[in-house]
Amino acid sequence: MRYPFLTALLCVATAFSLRAQAPAPPSSSVVPTGSIQRGSGKITGIVTDSSTSKPVEFATISLISAATGKPVDGTVTDDRGRFTLSKVAMGTYSMTVSFIGYETFTRSTFTVSEKDPEVELGRIVLKPIQNKLKEVTVVGQKPLVEDKVDRMVYNADQDITNIGGNASDVLKKVPSLTVDLDGNVQLRGSSNVRVLINNKPSSIMANSVADALKQIPSDMIKTVEVITSPSAKYDAEGTAGIINIITKKNTLYGVNGSVSTSVGSRSSNGNGNVNVRRGKVGFNASMGTHQQYNNKNESELNRSTKSLPNLENYDTFLEQLGESKRRGGGLYGQVGFDADIDSSNSINAGINFYQGNHRNQGIQQSLTQSASTPLQEIENNSRGKNKNASVDMNMGYTHIFKPQQELSVLAQWNKGFNNSTTDQDIYLNRDYFLDTLLRNTNEGMNREMTFQVDYVHPFQNKTQLEVGTKGILRHAESDAMYRRLRLSTQAEELRPNEFSYDQDVYSTYASYGFKLRKNYNVKSGARFEYTNIDGQYIQPYQDPFTDNYYNFIPNILISRTFKSQTFRVGYTQRIQRPQIWYLNPYVNIIDAKNVAFGNPELEPELSHAYELGYSNYFKTSSINVSLYWRQTNNAIESFRSIVGEDDVLDETWEQPGVSYTTYLNIGRNATYGLSLSGNTKPVPKWNVGGSFNLNYISLRSTIQSNSAMQYNVNVNSGYDFGKGLAAQFFGSFSSPRPTIQGKFSGYYYSSFSVRKELWKKKGSVSLGIDNPFSKTISFKSELANDYFRQTTLNQNYNRNVRVSFSYRFGKMEMNQQPRRKRSIRNDDAKAGE
Repeated sequence: MRYPFLTALLCVATAFSLRAQAPAPPSSSVVPTGSIQRGSGKITGIVTDSSTSKPVEFATISLISAATGKPVDGTVTDDRGRFTLSKVAMGTYSMTVSFIGYETFTRSTFTVSEKDPEVELGRIVLKPIQNKLKEVTVVGQKPLVEDKVDRMVYNADQDITNIGGNASDVLKKVPSLTVDLDGNVQLRGSSNVRVLINNKPSSIMANSVADALKQIPSDMIKTVEVITSPSAKYDAEGTAGIINIITKKNTLYGVNGSVSTSVGSRSSNGNGNVNVRRGKVGFNASMGTHQQYNNKNESELNRSTKSLPNLENYDTFLEQLGESKRRGGGLYGQVGFDADIDSSNSINAGINFYQGNHRNQGIQQSLTQSASTPLQEIENNSRGKNKNASVDMNMGYTHIFKPQQELSVLAQWNKGFNNSTTDQDIYLNRDYFLDTLLRNTNEGMNREMTFQVDYVHPFQNKTQLEVGTKGILRHAESDAMYRRLRLSTQAEELRPNEFSYDQDVYSTYASYGFKLRKNYNVKSGARFEYTNIDGQYIQPYQDPFTDNYYNFIPNILISRTFKSQTFRVGYTQRIQRPQIWYLNPYVNIIDAKNVAFGNPELEPELSHAYELGYSNYFKTSSINVSLYWRQTNNAIESFRSIVGEDDVLDETWEQPGVSYTTYLNIGRNATYGLSLSGNTKPVPKWNVGGSFNLNYISLRSTIQSNSAMQYNVNVNSGYDFGKGLAAQFFGSFSSPRPTIQGKFSGYYYSSFSVRKELWKKKGSVSLGIDNPFSKTISFKSELANDYFRQTTLNQNYNRNVRVSFSYRFGKMEMNQQPRRKRSIRNDDAKAGE
């Protein structure tokens, strides 16, 4: 288990040796136009601030040939404002010096000659821009959606309909993503995604992604990145891709921050943040809370079952009517610190934390009958509590040898808890006498430690090599107790279920980017991973299971740019491991007629993804088109069976018409799709954008098969009326989605907001409404096999009216460019539905 990790360390050491062995180009070599001929000349100087006389660090130096007018060499200043250009060929040059927040300085022509090979330019003084900002002033507006070649970026802070919501509301508006009424996320028709926060995994996602997204206030989110073809430096993320949520953090100089609050008919939230940066040290902190109430759901289920598959008619029928309410909330926050030790070394550290508490209650009536004869009537009154908490700590060190050549060492530790309690009182028959008390408890814990080393090495021919190694140590526990007391007989049943699961992943990667024939950009790489698994049943005792396997994961991305147009083609292979909620054998008996549990012996998925893309940018418009094919072997899908089938897993359930749901490696999942998105401005104050995603999904297995077309479309539009008044609309629709046993119906979502800025844009007040055209959203499903046929209808009361207020304080100064920080990305585990 240790050897892959040691092998990875050798790869990093090899990368260091490349720096020493890389040969310098000959001084007299012939080079193409726009490249400098190497010689023995040398140019030096120092850059300072005109008002403070302090050195300007990381200012950009560009050496320009007087003959061609093109840049031929360049560098950046160090922590003392100094710069040196070595091995400069003899000739006449000019120079520009630029940095954010300053006027660009241009040095008139000077000559490097055999007589005077070393040119000392002395002190170069940069003048701050006269309209230096005392507060944040928007001089330009980003489009809502940007194409970054290897990822799609949704600028959430530019969409005012997001004010007062949560992360789940934000993700509904991201192209290629769909979010159902329960908060489950899909990317291009697949729920197999990995959700990161600020490029890092978070333990709040370990128990339920859907629940975690509802706890993050939307006002804290800056952008959402969707990465469908991750490079080799990412963990071997699987089927669909990565969703990376970037929260708002300011890294400019000064002391500043903001506070905001929102009150609505179904939910409320509030959050604040503060940023401090002085000298080479920066500090940031934020905290937010989200409360939900008046969340009501009405459900209806009808199921017909057969005791044998060859029967012509169904012999048992189940009808269920239910109503439930959920309320609660949580607190989410983070504290971050970073410091530049000098021009070559920097450190950073951070802590994220979350604590949530939710309650739900409901009533459900079930009638089971044979033909017209009632067999059983049940009324189930349930009450539940769910408490969860998590903390993530990370730290990193970066050493810069020279621009684009750096070494980073990273470590992360996170731990989360999820404790739930469900009390049920079951009444039988038409008299509805209290017959049974059910008491379920489940205490869950997950812990993850990560260690990572990355090295980036540039070469003279503008190519770049990235190598690294990583170790992830995961541990999860579940301690559940099921108690059932029959009041008529005073018989009590105690059924414990304790389970622990360890998963260690060791990996190493190499990624190489280069240009091919001057017009093509190529990025290729490979990743090697070793996984070791150890599962233990503590109660009831069963034989432990262990597994280990190796995976070689290649990828390649080729792009070609013609002015504003970019074509790209890519391929990647990925592995995706099931997370704890897929594996936990704890039996959830909230509904006595519908039982669910995990499968601890699931195998990982292996997928192949191919993509062909095109993007184009016009003066006021952009468009992005992708064709893709994704095939997942050994795919993990949920599967429902009825008591009485030949493969019943738990013979304890002897009541007629009871179903159980678990997860299986069913076989093949192939998805063929088209993705289209774009933005335009018909007039300067009006922007319109949208996306369309079309999939053909084919599910094949030895148990059951299904296939169908599926699509989703969303449209957004905003208008600036001037004087700080703006309005925005968003609408989306998702068509029915196939599953291995049937389909889930389509649904729609819409929102509208108006915002007025106050106090010279320091404050704002907004009014918004979600789903103005309907107070409920209906969600249907149809499932069937040889033993049963089932339809369900859920109606969520989703209309929400909210009023929001925000205020910014302090000021920001653009005196220094923040150094780019690296972070850990654990994105290899399959997310839950």
